[in-house]
Amino acid sequence: MSPNGLMRKSFKDRTFSKLGKGSLRGSIFALCASAIGSGVLSLPYVFGLCGWGLGFIFMCTGACAAEISLRMLAHLAVKHKMPNYSKIAILAGG
Repeated sequence: MSPNGLMRKSFKDRTFSKLGKGSLRGSIFALCASAIGSGVLSLPYVFGLCGWGLGFIFMCTGACAAEISLRMLAHLAVKHKMPNYSKIAILAGG
């Protein structure tokens, strides 16, 4: 018991209980997801579903696709002398 007479939740209950609206854990998860990116946070889940071999192939494929698309955007920016990302995105089609 805590000094004020209330029962404290165990570590397991605090860590693995359902996330409620406005909860501290939910807020921390949302902050991490926006700062790190939900893709990075979902990597262990994808590796668990697909296995290490296929997960690694998917990760390398995504890295190659990101490299190609960033090079295309950089080429458009230099060729058309675009000053910022919003103008590059509009020029690229969207």
